Amino acid sequence: MQAKNLVIIALIGIVMLLAFNVINGNLHKNNRQAIASSNASAQSTTSDSDSFSNNPSDGAAKPLGEQPKAIIDKATTQINNAQQADSARFEQVDSTQ
Repeated sequence: MQAKNLVIIALIGIVMLLAFNVINGNLHKNNRQAIASSNASAQSTTSDSDSFSNNPSDGAAKPLGEQPKAIIDKATTQINNAQQADSARFEQVDSTQ
């Protein structure tokens, strides 16, 4: 094969890979935004006292170093809210008996 043909094939391959990366990156960005918006709307409907319901950003939107802390904080807040709801239900059951 001549060098001219190899250069043309290599350039076509590079352009195809570049186009694939741009398209794939845009799809990933759109999916991430959709997930973040659906998580924010779901969190705002679950509890108004939740600290994350007022903040539309989720753990994925934070820097990589802060993600584990954000996940743990979110889980701790959800556990505390669930425990408060359980204790309120237990008080209702005790008061009715």
